[in-house]
Amino acid sequence: MLGAVVYTLEAEKAGWLPDFTGRVMHGVFFRMLQEYSPELATWIHEKMNLKPFTVAALDFKKYKNVRGKVFLNEGDRFQWRVTGLHETVLKVMTNIERGHIFQVNQIPMRVLHIVADGEKNPRSGFLDEEELLEGVLRISGFSRLRLAFHSPATFRVGTVDYPMPLPELVFNSLADKWQQMNMPVSINKNQLKNIIEKVYIESWSGSTKSVYLTPKRGINAFTGVFSYNLSAAAPEEQQLLLMLAQFGVFSGCGRMSAQGMGQIDIFVE
Repeated sequence: MLGAVVYTLEAEKAGWLPDFTGRVMHGVFFRMLQEYSPELATWIHEKMNLKPFTVAALDFKKYKNVRGKVFLNEGDRFQWRVTGLHETVLKVMTNIERGHIFQVNQIPMRVLHIVADGEKNPRSGFLDEEELLEGVLRISGFSRLRLAFHSPATFRVGTVDYPMPLPELVFNSLADKWQQMNMPVSINKNQLKNIIEKVYIESWSGSTKSVYLTPKRGINAFTGVFSYNLSAAAPEEQQLLLMLAQFGVFSGCGRMSAQGMGQIDIFVE
């Protein structure tokens, strides 16, 4: 089962937060896990290489950045999206009720609304693996996938963070996440390599940026919208790539998706 919940949060008092809160909100969610089940939180933290959830950073686009921080006023509101890749995590996400207080560093934030319905918010909702596969198989006659990277993303290449979503980086990242979560369709990496060689970036708009998860830890990353031309791939190969991209809406793409990075939406053209 895959799912996404969007919480509307309201700051209970004024205060400062880092301009990228991915790591902070990761901590908020882990406290949710610990309160619900200390055993589950320990298992995820110590035993799982891929965390079965993603969290979004809070959107500070309209706030003034002061030396890597932003100032929030009491009553400021934010939407916070969390995704789950396993039923146990989804139970934690849906266990939260309106009025719950999250401690976001020194700022308490109250949950005003909770949306887990795609008709009410297209970035929320639930589906099982079979529904994902059936939805992909119903789509045909497309030749492009457009990926919108809503939050900074990066890929590890050798010893560096690589800030460009080349097809081989994007789809191999998604395939690795797919396999680590034991999704129902087996992926042959050699066959995938041959498919990816037929794909290229046709157009894009975006920018690179340095993201600081901590005051001393900067990461080279990017945001933007990228259009991938799949016209040279066979229809069944196109659907395989679409399947991985659709999974990426829940799993994130690239590194540190559990800390607010690599959140994507996809569009079929």
